[in-house]
Amino acid sequence: MTRTIVVHSHRGGTGKSSVLANLALLLAAGGHRVGAVDTDLQSPTLDLLFGLPPGAGSLADYLLGRCEIETAARRTGVPGLYLVPARTGTAALRELMTTGYDVGLLPEGFDRLARHHALDVLLLDTHAGLNNESVTAMGSADVVLIMARADRIDLSGVEETIALVGRLACRRVLVLSMAPEGIDREDVRRRAEDVYGAPLAGVLPYVPEMAALYGERIFVDAHPGHPLVGEFRAILSALDARDEVSRA
Repeated sequence: MTRTIVVHSHRGGTGKSSVLANLALLLAAGGHRVGAVDTDLQSPTLDLLFGLPPGAGSLADYLLGRCEIETAARRTGVPGLYLVPARTGTAALRELMTTGYDVGLLPEGFDRLARHHALDVLLLDTHAGLNNESVTAMGSADVVLIMARADRIDLSGVEETIALVGRLACRRVLVLSMAPEGIDREDVRRRAEDVYGAPLAGVLPYVPEMAALYGERIFVDAHPGHPLVGEFRAILSALDARDEVSRA
């Protein structure tokens, strides 16, 4: 049975797409069959992070009835890892905004994608904030990973997302990103869990090496021995992936 994990944030700039890409690579390296779907139709990212060349088939094309979602899944070059890009250009987005689409196609498509490719894990990236795609994705999830920067302004919007997820039949976990050097991690964990009522799966520090990649490579591939990779593995453990990710 496929485990569906949604990565979401209330605001942009938390690094959620980058975190999802790193988790996907680690899961695939551990022998899992992994699918990733970029549901952020407004500002897609995953195709760029994985370096996919332009090609036919996307989530937007599926929603417009131009292809089946199974055929929109692209091989990434990583064994066992498939990616459905959000869209391949702006024309499909304009058409979706003009004509609309049946939101029920999303959970149906997620299920079909998981069955067709026999996925162990399906990762769904979302647009920041709440819209049809993000709420529907969360409604399809076993776990929602809520990303927030480790600052007061960003955390102020987390309560709304946590409250929504609390009404859904899924687990919720919180990950803080861009944590400053010297932060008291245990104090942050205790305070976050007390205030938000959700377990803190990780506190990701600001890492200059991440910024230096300019989105051209995924961090765990570029710096496999970096301590941040251990933080990503800890998040996977907290998400309770089916099997322990290989530490090789």
